[in-house]
Amino acid sequence: MPLRETEAVVLRTYRLGEADKIASLFTRQLGRLRAVARGALRPKSRYGGTLEPLSYVRLWIFERENRDLLHLNSVEIIESFFDMQRDYRVQLAAQYLAEVGERLLPEREINERVFRLLLAVLRALKHSNEVNCPLLYFDYWMVRLSGFLPDFEACAGCGKALGEDGGYYTGGSEGLFCHDCRPSGATRVAAATLSMVQTACRQPLDKWLQEKPPVGTREARLFLEELIESHTEKKLISKKMMEEEV
Repeated sequence: MPLRETEAVVLRTYRLGEADKIASLFTRQLGRLRAVARGALRPKSRYGGTLEPLSYVRLWIFERENRDLLHLNSVEIIESFFDMQRDYRVQLAAQYLAEVGERLLPEREINERVFRLLLAVLRALKHSNEVNCPLLYFDYWMVRLSGFLPDFEACAGCGKALGEDGGYYTGGSEGLFCHDCRPSGATRVAAATLSMVQTACRQPLDKWLQEKPPVGTREARLFLEELIESHTEKKLISKKMMEEEV
């Protein structure tokens, strides 16, 4: 039962019995996993506030062979993102990051690029007043790194160039359609918006946030969120909540 040390972002916590918690964690060295924190709900717990959702922590964990649930030995906080969630829009955005992380990241698969992405987006939400740009950046790179980023220039139906009209999508879409192939009730994404996404998201997020938020940020974000929901094959609770607020 080796004791392992790793950095992690706390995605969620769940009550286990009267005194314990299960923490859903995305760790830097071990990937996404779940671990039991014994006594975490007791008033004088040694964990204190270290297991608040989306805290960036360093932890020591016991890994048992052939067991899904690991056991936390101790946790220390590196960076807290708790105070920023007093803003309801930021709170919803943070919940979305956690939910997508749990749905998209394979268990026990190490992904350094996604770990750094998650931290960069959390810090952007913490230090800027902008929500849509960090969310769009997160969505774009999660889709791209997960391997299902569609072609922004060709129709998923006929293969022809989308052109100046842009593309169309509906719920369940895995790509963009041209005007002729668009499904009934489809939503349009402008060509300029698609071009903006590819240009903006290929630079560091902190650099992009120094610029004025471009037109079409929310439009592009909603399209990518639809792709993520289609890929997970399950409705995202936080996505629905953000539709009216973010």
